[in-house]
Amino acid sequence: MPLPDSQAAPKERGPRPSFGASLLSRLPQVGKKRAVVVRRWLSRALLVLPTVLIVVADLAHRHTRITHFDSREKVFYLLSVLASLWLWGGLLATASRHRGFSRYPARIIAFFAGVLAFGAQLYLFDRYMAYMNHRAVLVGTQMMPSIGQQLWFDRYAFAKALLPPIVLSLFIPMAARKLAPTPKGVGRAALDFACVALLIVLFTDPERGGEQGTTPDTLYVSAMGQLARARWDHNETVDRVHPGPRTPIPLPELHAKPAVKRNVLFIITESVRSHSVCVEHSADCKLTPFSNEAVPDRLPFTQLRALDSTTAISLAIMWGGLGPTESRKDLHSAPLLWEYLAAAHLHGTYFTSQNLLFGNSGTWLDGLPIDRRTSATEIDPNSSYETGADDGILMDYVASHLDGLAEPRVDVVHLSNTHFPYKVDPKKSPFAPKPGETAPSYESEIWKRYQDSIYLQDIAVGRFLKAFKARPEAAHTVIVFVSDHGEQMREHGGVGHTGTLFDAEIRIPLWIDAPPGTLTATERTNLAALHATPLMSIDIFPTLLDLMGLWDAPELSPFRARMPGTSLLRGGTPVRTPIVLTNCSELWACAFKNWGAMNGTRKLIAHQGDNHWLCFDVANDPEEKNDLGIEACKDLLPLAEGNGRGRPF
Repeated sequence: MPLPDSQAAPKERGPRPSFGASLLSRLPQVGKKRAVVVRRWLSRALLVLPTVLIVVADLAHRHTRITHFDSREKVFYLLSVLASLWLWGGLLATASRHRGFSRYPARIIAFFAGVLAFGAQLYLFDRYMAYMNHRAVLVGTQMMPSIGQQLWFDRYAFAKALLPPIVLSLFIPMAARKLAPTPKGVGRAALDFACVALLIVLFTDPERGGEQGTTPDTLYVSAMGQLARARWDHNETVDRVHPGPRTPIPLPELHAKPAVKRNVLFIITESVRSHSVCVEHSADCKLTPFSNEAVPDRLPFTQLRALDSTTAISLAIMWGGLGPTESRKDLHSAPLLWEYLAAAHLHGTYFTSQNLLFGNSGTWLDGLPIDRRTSATEIDPNSSYETGADDGILMDYVASHLDGLAEPRVDVVHLSNTHFPYKVDPKKSPFAPKPGETAPSYESEIWKRYQDSIYLQDIAVGRFLKAFKARPEAAHTVIVFVSDHGEQMREHGGVGHTGTLFDAEIRIPLWIDAPPGTLTATERTNLAALHATPLMSIDIFPTLLDLMGLWDAPELSPFRARMPGTSLLRGGTPVRTPIVLTNCSELWACAFKNWGAMNGTRKLIAHQGDNHWLCFDVANDPEEKNDLGIEACKDLLPLAEGNGRGRPF
């Protein structure tokens, strides 16, 4: 029988391995452990990668501005970086789990957060030289459909900005899960941390550290929080950023005494800058050849500037005569052009291709005593918010709907198609690239589309003017053509308007066509003398009243006293008059703050993203490239910083 184990013969053992052999046998295990550690740390590094990339991209876009942050802004910015790390780290740690339901919503949130809070912010900065913040969101709450239209037109630039965040938002959670999935307990804690960080960012007042003083992702999240809070609280700010219902002050009966009996045809175009049209007649006009041919004897004004680059503010100035810094109450109670006409038993019409659902425009114009009117949705129920109905259709409509109207009258024709994203017809686009040409850059492409849009509109304007000139009332009708504001085409970084007060956005075309006998000799001499004189849009409304014989009406005295402008028929506002410039009005709150003032050809301006005021002399520096320094414009500083606007930096 076999012996018990204790009595069994000892087994034979081979020679003991050496120390070196033992170490070699353990190397694979050590390598595996090190690989696990490396993978774990690499996985954790992926969790901070979004914030690192966001900060790097932010520094690349606005490093100069960030380096000039004051101490409070710098602290706030550092806190926003920590909040970003906290938010993205917790979200991605949850998304990289192998199990648990929470990983699915975390992955979805991470994807959309990357696309919107990072990619969309880069696109917006490329367009406006500023990130979307709570002010921009509040301004945009009543025109959200227009945002979709803009993005559809600009989809290639938008996609270019979104593609990297989309790839990263899909790749990072997947890579982290493959390298080292988050343990169950840690994943739950990470989600809690992310939720806390989200709530902090959502409801922190962004103005505590400057409206642009955080990373773009936290700025976006904060904007969404402020919008939700404003909606929940029924905050009047949401409604006050746009024009509202008017309660006009009653006008006394006025008595018109024009120097000459005349009508006025007042054509207002949209977003057209002075140097993109032929203001003066030219035998070789290629920009706007049709209107150039239709009114060859027009009186041109080559140095007119709007006080702003925002349609609502511009129209309030040109239709009501008040400056942009008046209170919301005063701007809503000021009578408009048609009310002055009605008080004098004169007549007025309003034809527009603008969609009056945009920005409460229709609400602001409700109740006006207009003899005949039409707007975009009556021409085309599906007209877009941005470009409105077809300007050509509107012009043909006006030409066929002037019969039977009483005189004297003012016909206001308000165009729309040259607003971003610029309506074009490929068959009538002389500026578009021809087949075989080298593909243009994005900047060149958008400029060409803009010019083609103006060209297409000019076809309609020229056709209408020729038809109008054949009408009997044309012989005693003065035609006034002007734009509400200009448009930037990357001259200073952005595209569009409302963002700055550079000349690209505020220098606008103006010409007046006055047939023989419609002006006195003095009036014509005064207008001709203003050909190259610096003028401001505050003079447009007084000129309209003067053309209709109302400017000298004694009953108008208290209303005239509040109007800062002077009729161009009388020489206009003296050149050396300091005038405030702003896109921030109580009638229309600016999405991105910008302010300024102008005196003659000297201009002082600043954007909320600037770190100092910029001073230019537009006579010697029309492209506004040479900042003269604050000393050259220090007399304008109190005006630019006054009226509640404050310093932009």
